[in-house]
Amino acid sequence: MGSIRFRLFLLLTLFTGTTLVLAAVSVHSARDFRDGRQQLETSYMIRDEIQDLSSIKGDSEAFRKLQTVRAQLTPYRRMDEFSKLLQAVSENNPRMLRERHQVFLKNEAEFQRYTRQHLDYLEKRLTYFALLALATLLLGFVALQLFVNRSVIRPIRDLSRKMVDFVNDRYTYQFSVPAPDEIGHMQATFNSLAQRVISNMEQLRTLDQAKSEFLSIASHELRTPLTSIKGSLSLMRSGIVGKMNDMADNLLTIAENETDRLIRLINDILDLAKIEARKLPLHQEWHSLNNLVTVSLQSLQGLAGQADVLLQCEAMPPVNVYMDNDRIQQVLTNLLSNAIKFSPKGKPVVVSCQVNERNELLIEVRDAGRGIDPQDQEAIFQKFRQATNAKNPLVKGTGLGLAIARALVEQHGGEIGVRSVPGEGSTFYFTLPEWKYALANKVEVAA
Repeated sequence: MGSIRFRLFLLLTLFTGTTLVLAAVSVHSARDFRDGRQQLETSYMIRDEIQDLSSIKGDSEAFRKLQTVRAQLTPYRRMDEFSKLLQAVSENNPRMLRERHQVFLKNEAEFQRYTRQHLDYLEKRLTYFALLALATLLLGFVALQLFVNRSVIRPIRDLSRKMVDFVNDRYTYQFSVPAPDEIGHMQATFNSLAQRVISNMEQLRTLDQAKSEFLSIASHELRTPLTSIKGSLSLMRSGIVGKMNDMADNLLTIAENETDRLIRLINDILDLAKIEARKLPLHQEWHSLNNLVTVSLQSLQGLAGQADVLLQCEAMPPVNVYMDNDRIQQVLTNLLSNAIKFSPKGKPVVVSCQVNERNELLIEVRDAGRGIDPQDQEAIFQKFRQATNAKNPLVKGTGLGLAIARALVEQHGGEIGVRSVPGEGSTFYFTLPEWKYALANKVEVAA
């Protein structure tokens, strides 16, 4: 099979050429039909004009009219007979005029009979070829449409569907042998690209799995000695080895704080590995939202005091939430600690809760910090990413907290996000879909 362009050119040439030939035959038949009808009408007119030849004189107006008509007669034999008739009229020879008149009328009668039959034939021929040309034209349009649909539109639609499936990570189709044409070449190129991407994705998936296994093993192996180190440091600070001076006590405090931070980092890595492997179970029960917020705020009072930031809570609705209390507290604590880190001294960090338009519980944490640039508002929820620039230097942290928070909220069926304008602070929020009022006289479960 040739290219689509060649086949399309061949198809158009075939149907166009056939249509033009049939149209030419139809036009030729129409012209013959017109000429034949004109000759027949002229014959009838002549027959009527020469009914009384005795009244026609050689110099009369009727004679001059017949001479003009004579030049229009075909074939030549008719024109010759009519010339002889007009010669007899001009010579005023009655016997010759009578003989030539009878011969001419006989010939004209035969001509009229033949012409009528020929006109019937031409009319049928004209109708036949005109209809055949029209049918060929319509057939050409239908064939062209079928060809374009089969050779162009359908393959492009199929290739487009495969591309959409590929973009949406659905690789259920089988790679087929493409046709030897332009669309087939495009499909072959896509197949090669898709196979290369799938191969690379398999390699990346294998590497990611190896990385997760390594992080899990390394975290487990590191957490045990760190726990021992933390215990030893705590014992030394308690004075079990004797009283220490202020410098030694300060160094032990720094070492213990850094050990705590390292343990938190290892715990975050373990949580993230479990979440990615979908092996982090949730223990969901009905818990009070007020208790959750109160405990979270109390646990961060020390951090807020060191940063000279005020923790405030707007009135919480009396609701119970179906959630894993420890995990949602982890989410809220992460948002509050981030807000404390990035808030100016003396400014408040406010926790609020309301019901949104989708009848979900919407929990918000507002700060008065520098805000987050639009291009960073999605990046901060990715692993090991922080919104940093010249005006917003790197704050000590792992860059895992918001990634873990997003995963935990999504496991609860909610969503997490941020609204921020640079220079006007930020509002981090997350939603929880399953909740109910906790009042004794009003129990309403969220749809």
